[in-house]
Amino acid sequence: MGKSKTFKIILAVACFLAAGLNMYRVYKGESDTIDIIFGALFFLAGIMYIYRIRKGI
Repeated sequence: MGKSKTFKIILAVACFLAAGLNMYRVYKGESDTIDIIFGALFFLAGIMYIYRIRKGI
């Protein structure tokens, strides 16, 4: 159980980092439509992992 929770925390942090990097590219103006989509998807995946950690799923 502990390893699963640690893994989910690492995945959540990785998703938020990936979303942040994509949004940074959008902010700098070096973006494409796919960067916005991937940023939103990574952000939603991070929220999903946080939800799963809090619910204990």
